[in-house]
Amino acid sequence: MAVDRRNQMMAALPERESFVERGFDFQEAELAASRAKLTPKARDGNKGAAAELSRIKEQQRELHDRRDRALAIIRREPELLVPGNTDFIAHALVVPSAAKADRERLDANVEQIAMNLVKAFEEASGADVRFVHTPELARAAGLPENPGFDILSVRPGDARRCIEVKGRASIGEIEVTDNEWARACNLRDEYWLYVAYHCATPTPQLVRVQDPFDKLLVRPFSKSQTVTRTITATVESGGVRVSSQQVTEAGEV
Repeated sequence: MAVDRRNQMMAALPERESFVERGFDFQEAELAASRAKLTPKARDGNKGAAAELSRIKEQQRELHDRRDRALAIIRREPELLVPGNTDFIAHALVVPSAAKADRERLDANVEQIAMNLVKAFEEASGADVRFVHTPELARAAGLPENPGFDILSVRPGDARRCIEVKGRASIGEIEVTDNEWARACNLRDEYWLYVAYHCATPTPQLVRVQDPFDKLLVRPFSKSQTVTRTITATVESGGVRVSSQQVTEAGEV
């Protein structure tokens, strides 16, 4: 068993190395973008910006050492598996929690991973990235409270991307709300759908679809939800569903 596991780890080593390197590339891109924003402010005498700039420079210096250490650890892991006798003491079946609170917490974590992945991807392309997924953030960016997308990305040359982000723990269909789909219809080429699959694994996959209103075949849906605030009411919501096959066939990886 140990020999088989070691062989599996050796076979997966290139993929794991690539994932670690991509992760550090994303961090490097984030630090570079922050440094570029803070440098002019520090030159103008902003003490807070100067202190933050010094911290970022130190992080950049440390990043290369951290990358080397992380790669060294995963390269050494197969050597630590030593074949020997195995004694089975007990068997346990672990299943995902069915509690609503746990599901909601997992969904929130997956969405945050997806948002951070998209942010790092866009900043690595030199874009100015702003989260606009809440009314407060949308207003701060000069947009309506419900703009119909999660991220506003302005690339060099003022090329604008209005990005709706969807995250999945593994893979599966996604839901786009009526408001999001209407904005996709209105904005067309400026509207992008970024779907992050496998967010609960070490190797998330980002698929990008420009003008999803034109490129995707969708299925309308509607659902009811009981909400209790000062009163109990049934709220109707709807939109469209898109299969993972549609997204991967129409998108860019």
